[in-house]
Amino acid sequence: MEDIRDIKGVVPVPHGWLWLAVLGVLLGLVLGVVWWRKRQPAVPGSAQPTPGPSPLEIALAALHRLREARLPVEEFYTQLSGIVRRYLEDQLQLRAPERTTEEFLSELAQGSRLSDDHKNLLGAFLQEADLVKFARHRPGQADMGRALAAAERFVRESVGQAARLAVADGDRAETGATPVQLQ
Repeated sequence: MEDIRDIKGVVPVPHGWLWLAVLGVLLGLVLGVVWWRKRQPAVPGSAQPTPGPSPLEIALAALHRLREARLPVEEFYTQLSGIVRRYLEDQLQLRAPERTTEEFLSELAQGSRLSDDHKNLLGAFLQEADLVKFARHRPGQADMGRALAAAERFVRESVGQAARLAVADGDRAETGATPVQLQ
């Protein structure tokens, strides 16, 4: 039983200026590494947020799903006008979904966010949708296909229109020029 030994006594901890210097150097190293890491450029592709789909992509995907859904006429036009109205709100910052067609078209007529052709296309489309939703108008399959094509055309063309108008608004703000209707 002699292979078991008693524990040693307490080892004295060094104290004084040497111990404080060692702690200071270690703290300086840690702070230096943290500072160096914060100054390093981010690695491309790491922790970069992925942008979500654009309003155009969302609207086109919704139109594609609607084309495949084969819904009854009233529900088709309700969803179709909802897609276009949400697109207008997201893309052009127009409060379309919570307004009546008349209120919305009146606001749109006063602004220069869309060309006259696009305003007319949108007005005819929304009024046709309102006839189906509220006046029990029942268009045929060909009319539904035409309405869907008109909505898709409007969505695709108005993206370029919005971009041109944003550039024109920026130029107008810099030069003080009057608004120009883009076609």
